[in-house]
Amino acid sequence: MEHPSSASFTRPKHVDIELVSVAYRNRSFPVHMHDQYVVGVVESGGETLTIDGASYVVGEGDMITIDAGTAHANATLGDATLRYRVFYIRADVARSYVGRSDLRFPAPVRCDPVCAQRLLELHRWFEAGTGDRLEEDTALAEIVGIAFAAAVEPDRDDRLPEAVRRAKGYIDARYDENFGLDELADAAGVTKYNLARSFTRAHGLSPLAYRTQRRIHAAKEMVLAGAPLADVASDLGFADQSHLTRQFQSMVGISPARYREQ
Repeated sequence: MEHPSSASFTRPKHVDIELVSVAYRNRSFPVHMHDQYVVGVVESGGETLTIDGASYVVGEGDMITIDAGTAHANATLGDATLRYRVFYIRADVARSYVGRSDLRFPAPVRCDPVCAQRLLELHRWFEAGTGDRLEEDTALAEIVGIAFAAAVEPDRDDRLPEAVRRAKGYIDARYDENFGLDELADAAGVTKYNLARSFTRAHGLSPLAYRTQRRIHAAKEMVLAGAPLADVASDLGFADQSHLTRQFQSMVGISPARYREQ
């Protein structure tokens, strides 16, 4: 049986953020602050959030967005268990994605069911700890994009088409390597956030998905050539043979072994 008051923290391997998943009953926190941006979603129950003398009611499905260094207090509502998931993102980490550290949220509470659901999915994915560098980088770029959608300027950089071309060339030459968005954005000459958005807009695939496609195309050739599946996985940058099999089956529709037999 789940304890009525609990908190579980996760620190991903490849990106410098912290996650917490909580379940609280009849719990209140005095005025305090975090030195990171707080981006979260209430899964069930509710709480009151007090900032600068204003009080907000945060309910199921609502997003919580609190600026770094902002003093606030919060308390559960009623007898129901409050469950929420939160990302803590430092200002320098956010800046590494968008090129700015002066970002501010327009309000501490936001109602956006689609974005809230996506944040919950990404939070659970990070908890599972199955991603490599580019996967975690791409997920965090999406989180930053969702969190700061109202504050980040739309793409107006004339360099973006050329940047996308450079990024594509980088992936084409190194798809078997486990690079992250840092290296890709450096090669392209733009921020990680703008690169991820612009690449997807140009190609219909994120940089991560494009790299996976290139890997699967190469894997098909190696499988048909008779290479051992463990070697295929290792040579193309997959975590292991089961990772290769899952990705291959997702893209091709059958396992590598069945593909070779047919």
